[in-house]
Amino acid sequence: MLIFENSLKSPATTKTYLYHLNRFMKHFDISDFDGIAAITSEEMQIMVEDYVLHLKKTISPNTINLPISAIKAFLDCNDIELRWSKIKRLQPARIKKTGGEAWLTSEVSKMLSFTSEIRTKALVHFIASSGIRIGALQDIKMRNIAPIEDCKSVVVYEGSSEEYVTFLTPEASRIFDEYVQKRISAGEKITPESPAFRSSFQIGSAKVKGSTSNSLKEIIRVLVIKSGLRFGQIKTGKRYNKQADHGFRKRFNTILKTTNSMNISLAEKMMGHSVTVALDNVYLDPSMPQLFGEFKKAIPELTVDNTERNKIETAHLQKEKSELEKTRIELDKSIAHVERIKETMYTKKEIDKLLSKHKSS
Repeated sequence: MLIFENSLKSPATTKTYLYHLNRFMKHFDISDFDGIAAITSEEMQIMVEDYVLHLKKTISPNTINLPISAIKAFLDCNDIELRWSKIKRLQPARIKKTGGEAWLTSEVSKMLSFTSEIRTKALVHFIASSGIRIGALQDIKMRNIAPIEDCKSVVVYEGSSEEYVTFLTPEASRIFDEYVQKRISAGEKITPESPAFRSSFQIGSAKVKGSTSNSLKEIIRVLVIKSGLRFGQIKTGKRYNKQADHGFRKRFNTILKTTNSMNISLAEKMMGHSVTVALDNVYLDPSMPQLFGEFKKAIPELTVDNTERNKIETAHLQKEKSELEKTRIELDKSIAHVERIKETMYTKKEIDKLLSKHKSS
């Protein structure tokens, strides 16, 4: 078991694989992990084949590979060899995925209108603005969030090969600051190691525990139902056409990719995608200012509240107007300068006349 757990790349993978391994054990009434290791390869081959046939009747064809991968990882670590090519042939063909649609900004706004909890509001704005996977949010610490102009940068998967940077809009940054301030007012001491989102609490001085992925997902799931956004949506199997939490990431991706003059490679970096554009993960290493420069292009559309968006657009127009006025003033100065030069210049005819007069004298 120790070898198995150490062979996995992350705590999240370990948790997921253990969950599926335990379901496999429960299905065959195996009491402990040693019981799996004690089964012969021949017996285990039949059991895994039977389990695949069972899963085909109970779960989506697109998700069967995960529980089988968990079993394979444990058996490989215990040197139990099976005929995996045969087992793979038993697995069903993948089907077209549902749940690929993005939340609309109007829908995100509607969700927010159905909650008064500052933590819930901060959570919705955080994932809507940054496009972060909600599964990664439980590992975000306060040290991973830093101010940049009137926004915030967020380092995701810090220290891993998958580390990347995304951002919060001014709107999302303000709501997150309000959430943190409420925690401070309640007695919590915020440190760089404090979780970005903590579990619910009665008093701020209680021991701080970060919110788990499951609890954050549940907050979003309940909010979606409460706001009535499931009415009229298409449901295929167990999945709606818009996933409760991943729909925010789809929205972020859609807005970035459809923003005028957006650098798609940098947009992919802010999504945490490292292999979508060939060799970008090897050769493209943009700086924080470069990424932020691209993010700023999408801020108006990422902003949820119409009033906030209008303020941003008005400020943007005023800035453009100011820059145009500055350009006009510079142009007027240049024209005036040219005119002064022209006033001091002689025409060719005048020069010839002066030369002629000089020669005659």
